[in-house]
Amino acid sequence: MKLLLISPRSSEKKSPVGFKVPQVALQIIAALTPEDFKISMVDEHITDIDFSQDYDLVGISIMTATAKRGYHLAKIFQNKGSKVVFGGIHASVMPEEAINYGDAVVIGEAEGIWPSLVEDFKRNTLKKYYKSIEPDLSTAPLPKRDAKIDRSVWGVKWPGFYTTKGCPYDCEFCSVSNVYGKKIRTLPIPLVIQDIENANSKLYLSLDDNIVANSRYAKNLFQEMAHLNIEWGGQCTVTIAKDDELLRLCRRSGCRGLFIGLESVSMTSLGKMRKTLKSMEENEDAIKKIQDAGILFHPSFVFGLDDDTKAVFDDTLEFLHRNRITTTTFNILTPYPGTRLYRRLKQEGRLISEDWNNYNHYTVTFRPKNMTERELGEGYHSLRKEFYSLGNICRRIARLSEISSPDIAQLMYAVFNNIAGRQTLIDSFKTLKMAIKNHSDRN
Repeated sequence: MKLLLISPRSSEKKSPVGFKVPQVALQIIAALTPEDFKISMVDEHITDIDFSQDYDLVGISIMTATAKRGYHLAKIFQNKGSKVVFGGIHASVMPEEAINYGDAVVIGEAEGIWPSLVEDFKRNTLKKYYKSIEPDLSTAPLPKRDAKIDRSVWGVKWPGFYTTKGCPYDCEFCSVSNVYGKKIRTLPIPLVIQDIENANSKLYLSLDDNIVANSRYAKNLFQEMAHLNIEWGGQCTVTIAKDDELLRLCRRSGCRGLFIGLESVSMTSLGKMRKTLKSMEENEDAIKKIQDAGILFHPSFVFGLDDDTKAVFDDTLEFLHRNRITTTTFNILTPYPGTRLYRRLKQEGRLISEDWNNYNHYTVTFRPKNMTERELGEGYHSLRKEFYSLGNICRRIARLSEISSPDIAQLMYAVFNNIAGRQTLIDSFKTLKMAIKNHSDRN
C-alpha cells in the first residue's frame, strides 16, 4: 500500500524567497506508520506533488493559511480513488469543516491515534474523527528523517527538532494551548539528542513554542546539546534573560538566535500579557543582555491590538532603532479559528473575512478598535517599507558586529531574513492594494 503525506503551501505557486519554518510533523507520522506502507512525503514549499502517481491513503497536514489549498488537493486525490485524512492545527480546531473535504480528521496530536486510524483504513472502517488527548511524549517515536523535506537556506540544510509541547500562557490570539494543552510536556533528552544526530546537519531550528518553558529540563538539555557541536535558533520568552545560568547554557549549546514575542511596545498592551517583563525598560535591558551573551535577538510584533492607535507604528520603529535590532517579524493581528480572539471578534461582529487565504499575518481580517481597517493596513505597510529600506538593511547588517562574537550562521540568517523581508513587503503591498479596493467597493 502507498501513503502520501503532504504539507501544502498556501497558494498554487511556491514563494520565490522567504524563510520557511521547517516542520517535523510528517516525519513523525511516517515513523508511526506500519512497515507494509510505501511512504512518500512532500513539503510543497520545497517540491511539487507528482499527480501522476496513485496512492491508497493521503494525509494532509493543514494550517489555517494552507487549508484551502489542502482542501483542493484532497478533491484531486479523492477523484483518483484515494482516501484522504486531514490533520494539523486547523483541522484540529475546525474538524467539522475539514471533514467536508476528506474521509477522516485527526484532532490533536497524531501520536497514540495514527496506528489505530491506519488499522481502520486497512479494514475499510475509517471513522470520521480520531481524537488524541495530550499523548505521553516519553514513548514518542523518533521522526523518520527524510532529506527531501528538510528545508534549506541557500543550500544549507536546516532541519527542525522539538523538545516540548504545550504552553501555559494561553494568549488570546494563539491556539497552541487549545490544541497542545497548557501543561509543558517534555521529550526525553536522549531522544532529542538522537533525533538531532539522525538529521545529520550542523544548523537546526527548534520548533518549540518556548524551548525554556521548563527551565530545569532546558538546562539539562542544553548541557547535552553542547557536545553536538551544532548551531541552532529557536523561540522562547524574554524572561530567559532573568536566569543567567540558563542564558549561558543556551549559548554554549549552540544557540545563535532567539525568536521572542514582545508583541507590542504599548505599555497598556504589555500589561495584559504574561510572557513579557513588567516594563519596557526591563524588556530593553533583557534585549541587551541576550545580545551581549552572543545570541541574536529577533523580536516579533503584533499590530491591531485593541489598545493600539496609529502611533504604534512610529513607536515600534523608534524602539527597533533605539535597541539596534537586526531582524524582526511584523504581524497584523490575525484572529485564528480556535482562539479566544476569534470567538470574541465574531461575537462582537468585527470579523470582515473568513477566507482562510487571508489569514497570513499581513492582511486585515477584522475591524480594529482605535483605527480603521485601511489605517491598520497602511500603517503596517509603511512601517515595513521603512524598516526594509536598502539603507536601513545595510546599517543593520553592519551593526551585527555589536553582538558578542557574531558568527557566519548569524550573518547568513540576518542577510537572508532582511532580503526575505523586502520580498514579502512586495507581497503585502499587493494584498493591501486589493484590500483597499475591496473596501472601496463595499462602500
